[in-house]
Amino acid sequence: MVLIMLKMTVKKRQVLLFFALLSICSSLMVCFHWMKQGPFDLKPIVMVDQRFDSVRSTINMVEAPVTLFMRMTGMHIKRFYCDFLRTAVLFWPASYGKLVLVFDQESSLDHKLANILERQFHQFFPERKLEILYEPLPINYETLLKLPWPKRDTGYNRQIWSSFFNDLYTNDTVIAWVDSDTAFSTSVTRNSMYNGTRLRVIGTDCTLLHAAFARGCAKSAEISIGLPAVADFMLHFPVYVYRDTYANCREYLMQRYKARNFEEVYRNISAYGVICPVTTILNYAWHFERDRYDWSLKICTAPLEKYNKRFQPNATIRTYDIQPVMAAPQSSVHTGEPGSALVSAQLILASYCLSHKAAGHYLASCTGKRNLPLSNNLILFKYARAPEPCNGNLKFTCLVVLDRHYNLVGSEILEDKRRMKWSDVKIVEKLVKEINATCPVIHNGSPGRKIPIV
Repeated sequence: MVLIMLKMTVKKRQVLLFFALLSICSSLMVCFHWMKQGPFDLKPIVMVDQRFDSVRSTINMVEAPVTLFMRMTGMHIKRFYCDFLRTAVLFWPASYGKLVLVFDQESSLDHKLANILERQFHQFFPERKLEILYEPLPINYETLLKLPWPKRDTGYNRQIWSSFFNDLYTNDTVIAWVDSDTAFSTSVTRNSMYNGTRLRVIGTDCTLLHAAFARGCAKSAEISIGLPAVADFMLHFPVYVYRDTYANCREYLMQRYKARNFEEVYRNISAYGVICPVTTILNYAWHFERDRYDWSLKICTAPLEKYNKRFQPNATIRTYDIQPVMAAPQSSVHTGEPGSALVSAQLILASYCLSHKAAGHYLASCTGKRNLPLSNNLILFKYARAPEPCNGNLKFTCLVVLDRHYNLVGSEILEDKRRMKWSDVKIVEKLVKEINATCPVIHNGSPGRKIPIV
């Protein structure tokens, strides 16, 4: 018996030694690869709470279905096909969860378009689950939907109102919230959604220095929840939110305003100006549910010690909440006008080609001008209007994170866990013609061209 145990111990040690040597070899190969890339200086990776280790952060990762959610209207159907769907078929894996579209119940156009979409998905994308639901007009909509912007059309105001109720249209634990003009720029991965079991959230106060709208959102959030806003979170999509956070936020606001229903709350906070659901809900989460989320913040307006003086002790920003570089590249860029996300076409093409290259696929379509380097996609680490993060010593860090991201995506392609076919983009470009529209060509773009991130 003792002899058997000794043999098992020796075998176990050999296995551990093998994996240790394998890890060392892998690290040396990565370093050698980047030494060949030049011309930037190789610097040590700045590690903050070890969040850049995408292998480590996938341990205990949640793999429950996630709802990709969009509040939709027939008025935005072209941008849905051309911006969103064309890129979602590349970068949102069908295995991650269903797409839920919520249309206006009273709109005959919405019902007609919904029928077209259901048929097209069934015929051309059967592996993707689509659920279409309808929202009725709210009670007292004649006056309610003139808020908070009387000069805006009721459709825009209705979307603002609806955003507080996203949780009512799915039973999934997590909602990946997008707008109809969201254009994915790289693949969504479990690592870009989660740090372990916590949902990733990206926020900054840097936008407050440049955008009156962002300042209005922060003020609205503070008025709504009665506590200081930690950041502006209306930066990029998807925004990941636990489904019950929506209900918890509504309940808190009704109690705070001693309201009989959420309509009373909505009218109260509308009186002060803009309403920004993303920023309001995630600032609520910061104060009341922050241990459920993994925060990646960028602070520009004051040193951290001074900035923290506005918060109660249990709401101060911790040093590890501020990340010099995000743990994963953002999956999209948020641009100023619908359709302008296609200015980032070179990001889309680079992500497609880099992912297949990591899978060992050397595609003819990824040669020449489309053979873009990792450095082309460094903008995916930018916190909206904050300063560029991937400069100096941090450039190497950003490139390592990007390399790990595309290697992860490539391995999933190779193992048939992820489908990424440009033919799916072409299918969407044909399907949009059924609604009498055409999509602009996704050009190669201009590497290094300024992308109008807001």
